[in-house]
Amino acid sequence: MNWLLTAILCVLLVELAVRLPLAGAVLGVSGASKRAARVLRAKAISDHWKEKAMGAYARATFASTLKLAGLLIVILAIAFALVLLFEQISSGFESFILGWWGIGFSLVFATLYFSLRKVLLRAFV
Repeated sequence: MNWLLTAILCVLLVELAVRLPLAGAVLGVSGASKRAARVLRAKAISDHWKEKAMGAYARATFASTLKLAGLLIVILAIAFALVLLFEQISSGFESFILGWWGIGFSLVFATLYFSLRKVLLRAFV
């Protein structure tokens, strides 16, 4: 029963992660970092304007990092709630999912589910 509940948990969390704007938050962090590095390397820009630009890029990076952290907290909170719910259904689920077998199975299953989902969506859409 724990194996089935772990598979259900993985499917729910993968679907949640796919629907949340995680990619946008990651791109926001990396994009601001790349722009900041480009400004720092530019010889034609004075130090005064580099300082101004770095402040703006730091704010953008911070905002994107906060957004990413918030999204990850949402995913972890839902995962925690589901684990507690599944513990009520199957006693010992929490210790299973936090053990090596549960972690390994969930990593493999979630990866396979995500890959299969991507292939099927490309085939039918």
